[in-house]
Amino acid sequence: MGHFFLKLPRRVLVGIIRLYQATISPDHGWLRARYPYGYCRHYPSCSEYAAGSILKHGAVKGVMFATRRVLSCNPWTKPKIDPIK
Repeated sequence: MGHFFLKLPRRVLVGIIRLYQATISPDHGWLRARYPYGYCRHYPSCSEYAAGSILKHGAVKGVMFATRRVLSCNPWTKPKIDPIK
């Protein structure tokens, strides 16, 4: 039972990310038709990277990786493939 509660924060965060992806994400949601080649500068998209990082590293460390990734997404950064570490 304790194992369930330890993974609860990461499940909640990933659930919020999946809700974002299903609704307002320009790469995954309703707006995808407006951006047929994708909107995110990196691969995988920032939301996919965040979900993967949280699942792999836990809530705290995963959010730190995701924050660094989102902050690197700006017009002055070259697009790149950035696998989840």
